[in-house]
Amino acid sequence: MRAIVIDDEKPAQLHLERLLLSDGRITPVQCFSTAREGIDFLAKNRVDVVFLDIGMPEMNGLEAAEYIQQLEYQVQIIFVTAYSDHAVEAFELHALDYVLKPLSSARLAKTVDRIMNFGAAHSQIAVAAEIVEPDAKDTQAHTDVPGLLTFKHLDIYRSLAPEAKKHKWRTTKSQELFAFLFHHRGEWVSKEVILDKLWADVSQEKGLTHLHTSVYQIRKLLKEWHMTGKLEYNMNRYRLLAGNLVSDIEQFEQGTSYSEVTEENVEQLREFAALYRGDYLEEHDYQWSQAKARELKRKYMQLVMDIAKWNMHHGRGKEAIEQLIQLQEHEPYAEEICRLMMEVYASMDDQQAILKLYTSFTLTIYEDLGHQPELETSQLYHKLTAK
Repeated sequence: MRAIVIDDEKPAQLHLERLLLSDGRITPVQCFSTAREGIDFLAKNRVDVVFLDIGMPEMNGLEAAEYIQQLEYQVQIIFVTAYSDHAVEAFELHALDYVLKPLSSARLAKTVDRIMNFGAAHSQIAVAAEIVEPDAKDTQAHTDVPGLLTFKHLDIYRSLAPEAKKHKWRTTKSQELFAFLFHHRGEWVSKEVILDKLWADVSQEKGLTHLHTSVYQIRKLLKEWHMTGKLEYNMNRYRLLAGNLVSDIEQFEQGTSYSEVTEENVEQLREFAALYRGDYLEEHDYQWSQAKARELKRKYMQLVMDIAKWNMHHGRGKEAIEQLIQLQEHEPYAEEICRLMMEVYASMDDQQAILKLYTSFTLTIYEDLGHQPELETSQLYHKLTAK
């Protein structure tokens, strides 16, 4: 196995290099005094292990790990630190191990044992994966596409199958970070903005620790579930690429780009409307998602009302009313829903229903809001009941 050492202290580099040569199981390829030099080397040369000092100027080891974890090949990180308080964060980032300075030969031997054991286990997993028949892989490719639900509650499923496994988030903040980055999918978001939106209530140091931990958890999910998406890091910014992740919000927004409801698309539009299980990220109450939630709610209301209008014009008044009643339960003060319901009842020649609806709506908005119906609503009511 091959390793590099990244440490800004030359004596520490030489000491670790001598210990590795003495142990003999891992070959030290090269030593670097800055994280940038080490990262540049890793981009062009494959190694198995990186011994990475945490406390370096310019770019520290924790930030360097962000770049190393994005490499296309598997490389294990061993954090090296002079401070024991960094050990907790090293484990949070799920580095394979951490060692405290000054490093002893006995402690390094334990670390090398862990590296060798991990390498053996990883090889067995790779061999097992090769045993899968090609046809089986092709079949699974269609069923194992991961699915993301964002309406009402954020959930990620291993596949689109009904019995698919749901991901259990380790922390609520890793879940929120995923939601935030998916909300801005494809866009670079600065570390400062993320800290301000998600960790404004803690110190910057603690916020960075939580951010690094959450980033690792997301990358771990992407790898373990074989997602083609990536969580990228560059110039103090993060970007989530969704890859093969299928989401309800993207399907819904694509579906609501229709120009009109027709005989050909009405059934598909009903399916898009059914995706709306509740407001966007409703149960999480993320402040940064509120504007998007309002926009999606407006699109949903318009979609349901357009389908209801189509039903009304095609003699399906009862079906239109059922849809609008469900919509009104979520938006009891929406005047446009009340007006459309009155028009549908008029198309069914049901004067009693118009009277009952208008009376009920008027009472509701007066008792709850202290308002009278809009002029357009009252004029429509009088026009429809004057017949």
